[in-house]
Amino acid sequence: MTDDLDDLETPAEGARTLIYEVFNPDNSAGIACNRDGEIVGLYLTDEARDNGDTWLAAELLRLARLAHAKSRLGLRMEMERGGTRSYTIDSFDLPTDASYRALEAAEFGTGTS
Repeated sequence: MTDDLDDLETPAEGARTLIYEVFNPDNSAGIACNRDGEIVGLYLTDEARDNGDTWLAAELLRLARLAHAKSRLGLRMEMERGGTRSYTIDSFDLPTDASYRALEAAEFGTGTS
């Protein structure tokens, strides 16, 4: 797992280039999304490729869901920094830091940090 939520503190002019990455616990696979939630990167080790198509497909889907959620968390943080009112942010149903971490913990079976 990558804990790069601190990278969300980038200046607004660089906001269009923000990338949110999620790796599985053994760092054998990872997915990167841009701020719009589109997949822009994929990382696989030889070990991950050797686990078979069924495992790999399930792992990539899981990581893609998490990377998309992380990009939505980034949007929430961006809106909060920009002074958007909380009821407006909540209307977009964006995850909070706590809800994202709980989702990640549930997916990977780890405790929250």
